[in-house]
Amino acid sequence: MAERQSSAAQMAQLPAPGARMQVQIERLYLERLALDREVQALRATQPVIMVRPPRPGIIGRIVLRISQRAVRRRNLALLRGCGLMDGAWYLRTYADVAQNGADPAAHYLAHGATDLRNPGPYFDTGHYLHLYPDIAEKGLNPLVHYILSGIDEGRSIRPGMPHGADAL
Repeated sequence: MAERQSSAAQMAQLPAPGARMQVQIERLYLERLALDREVQALRATQPVIMVRPPRPGIIGRIVLRISQRAVRRRNLALLRGCGLMDGAWYLRTYADVAQNGADPAAHYLAHGATDLRNPGPYFDTGHYLHLYPDIAEKGLNPLVHYILSGIDEGRSIRPGMPHGADAL
């Protein structure tokens, strides 16, 4: 309260143009805080822009059916290019992965998802598997599933985000 009174006293001592400018600065500051809160709320509820991969042709689909190595290469490319796998964030968050010198996308594909690690700040692995236990039952990587079909099904990738009919 005393701080607010001293601020008011300081403003009374300012010349009129300075006082008006101070009021405008304070108003803009409060507007910025309100906008920051809106952005945080939107980040929690809205999907992140994601790069969608092109569908493979007939030959590519045949190769993916017969070659596990081709599936792994495709899945790594999907993770690296989707925008939801944040390698720098993953290494900062999971120091053991960084210490081992592992590739973040390869680690998430092989171990991270089963350990319920998140590939980035905008995809929550535990949330996705909790909402959609069919993904875990089938042994699918949750982020790969989301990239290939979950996004089209309106599946939620983090708490607070609408899913199902609400998302579409």
